[in-house]
Amino acid sequence: MPHSPGSSASSQNHRFSVKDPGSALTHLIGFLAGIFLTPLILLHASARGAAFSDLVGLGIFMISLILLYGASTTYHTFAIPRRQILKKLDHMMIFVLIAGSYTPICLSILPQQSGRPLLIVIWSIAFLGMLFKLFFVHCPKWISSVLYIGMGWACIFVIPRLFVILPTTGFLLLFLGGLAYTAGGVLYAQKLTAWNMRHPFFGSHEIFHVFVLAGSLCHYLLMYHYIV
Repeated sequence: MPHSPGSSASSQNHRFSVKDPGSALTHLIGFLAGIFLTPLILLHASARGAAFSDLVGLGIFMISLILLYGASTTYHTFAIPRRQILKKLDHMMIFVLIAGSYTPICLSILPQQSGRPLLIVIWSIAFLGMLFKLFFVHCPKWISSVLYIGMGWACIFVIPRLFVILPTTGFLLLFLGGLAYTAGGVLYAQKLTAWNMRHPFFGSHEIFHVFVLAGSLCHYLLMYHYIV
């Protein structure tokens, strides 16, 4: 029995397609890398005699990476009616990643008298940021960028101490990771309409994703080599 034109159109409407292929692919790489690299960094730290607090910090860092890249991949993959929820999760997980990146530094590198208070402050800001995104996910992009970058560079108050404690390469990895995230955040705040029209499949948002991946890689290398 032949299909009616209406049923054929309905079938096409329900055919799966990735909404933002470039954005989904870039952060799928981050998601899969996070899953693969988590046991490696934990086993490496354990072999070097890591304390329980070191492993907790590293575990939180890796979970935050997986959550961020998983939420971003999901949001950019599926065009569904309830995609608004996915957008909120995507934006909220950025705060989780920032706080997760602070956690090993506060628990394992900084002295307790400065590391513990900073950790409490950072996770409190992350919680407030997630609440903000839950209700105001459509705020202007520049506001989001200011929040993310400001939270990321709150470590400015302990930078002198980190400069003394960390080896030169470790400090450079910390700084370059922050620089990559910052460059990505600035790019995220820009519309760059002309560029995006010329490069519809790899526009400014996809480049922003690449900067985020670069920042995560720098900080992963920092955690892998210098936490224990």
